Amino acid sequence: MSDKPPSPADQKPASYGDDDMTRASGWDALLDDLFGLNVRALKTVAAALFSPARLFEAARDVDWLGRYTPSIRLVFTLIAAVVFLKFLWVNDTSGLFAYTQATMEAMGTEFPGRTPEEAARDYLAALLVTYPFSYFGVHAVFALMLNIWGKGTPLAVRIRLYFAGLLPVLLAGVLMTLVYAGLSAEALEQTMVIGFGLMLGLYFLTLYRGLGPVHRGAGRAGRSALGAVVMMGGDLVVSAVSSLWAVTLLFAGAS
Repeated sequence: MSDKPPSPADQKPASYGDDDMTRASGWDALLDDLFGLNVRALKTVAAALFSPARLFEAARDVDWLGRYTPSIRLVFTLIAAVVFLKFLWVNDTSGLFAYTQATMEAMGTEFPGRTPEEAARDYLAALLVTYPFSYFGVHAVFALMLNIWGKGTPLAVRIRLYFAGLLPVLLAGVLMTLVYAGLSAEALEQTMVIGFGLMLGLYFLTLYRGLGPVHRGAGRAGRSALGAVVMMGGDLVVSAVSSLWAVTLLFAGAS
């Protein structure tokens, strides 16, 4: 063994152990291992809900000020949570299953070789695959088109900000997935309209509060309204694309 003291490059930084299993409890790292979540991710979600201006400011920094999880990564985690919960809760006795089957029958949609029950079951299973890809593809395109973030904001930062603006509604989507599991088909249909209104309002509030440092007055409200409409429109396009893709897979499987 050498008596030579370790070089600065070999020495552990002062913050070593803050984000790994060398911490006394290790719960932060365990959450990261299990769910892709850690304390930083939870702080990011809290900032998106309660102080979006702070999160939007961090999005302009290369390392998110060293405090927050990148928005695209966190969106991916929340989408995975929605898909996982739907996989657990959506079954033949759920309101969503009954609503899907009734909608197919009302539209006269038939899939050769499948009963209405089988078609609804396979369609919902296909959505678990098509929805995540559709979500990221559609919103990536919409992020490129939306420019409400302030003069001179680079394209990469605009994408970061856009996905940060999606976080509160995505979190609400995770919670609503749990609620929908206990609703009947009739109640589910009634709550959808209310849900769309709440989503639009949540988008607006997030953007309005987040854009405070760069916009003022009517310009701030107008840009927030535009952003909310674009993001809500993106969600509707995601629904249409993922549904069409799922139906296409069912027809392809029947041929």
